[in-house]
Amino acid sequence: MRRIVVADGRATGVELADGEVIEADLVVSAADLHHTETQLLDDPALRSYPESYWEKAVAGPSALLVLLGVEGDLPELEHHTLFFAEAWSENFEAIFGREPRIPDVPSFYVCKPSGVDPSVAPEGTENLFVLVPLPADPGLGAGGVDGAGDERMEALADRVIATMAEWAGIPDLAQRIVLRRTIGPADFENDLHAWKGTALGPAHVLRQSAFFRPGNVSKKVRDLYYVGSSTIPGIGLPMCLISAEVLVKRLRGDTTAGPLPEPLTGMTTTLAGRAVG
Repeated sequence: MRRIVVADGRATGVELADGEVIEADLVVSAADLHHTETQLLDDPALRSYPESYWEKAVAGPSALLVLLGVEGDLPELEHHTLFFAEAWSENFEAIFGREPRIPDVPSFYVCKPSGVDPSVAPEGTENLFVLVPLPADPGLGAGGVDGAGDERMEALADRVIATMAEWAGIPDLAQRIVLRRTIGPADFENDLHAWKGTALGPAHVLRQSAFFRPGNVSKKVRDLYYVGSSTIPGIGLPMCLISAEVLVKRLRGDTTAGPLPEPLTGMTTTLAGRAVG
């Protein structure tokens, strides 16, 4: 999408990259809020959160994601496995300190979805998702397929795989990898327009939490709304889903404190004559 179309102070649709304009009664942006406000709104006067806001804001962490296909079973790993560095304080200081950097010995999380859903990997193989928290800094690099990412990201992936092999007791793990893809902070910025390459959104420091967090409606443009990790209630998949539910309640004029009385399944919205389910 190229921009949000605004006329007479209200959002009237969106303009796509090819120049096509789709008209709408209202616009909901699930994109990163910084990108929505500073790139998709042409007029700086229409921005509820201009660049001056983001200069003082605090980004949540970014991450290196390592996606692996591994031959054979991996009974040493649970569906969720956490690997914590012994130097806990140093690990956090590297990510969130005054001089952010890649931790010397990173902590990381591993998910083995094929352990509970065999359909996500071919028979006789396992599927691993590895998340390594990093500073929100696109300059750390991008990932790639089969080692083709930036040098620092691929070197970190090698270290993480070696650490997993040692700590979990899988000495031949590296040799059994048949598919590998890495995703780095630069990918979050380039592919998802994530502010500062964060993997999560604005951090949950006090001034960006609860009612201090950016709201889900534009202060300057009527009929422009926001959902996702940048807005209330916050970061994480459950929170992002709740943000959509909160917005539906706002649009319905529902001020109750509880969840919606019915599931939002099978909903269809007509946008410029098109059915979007």
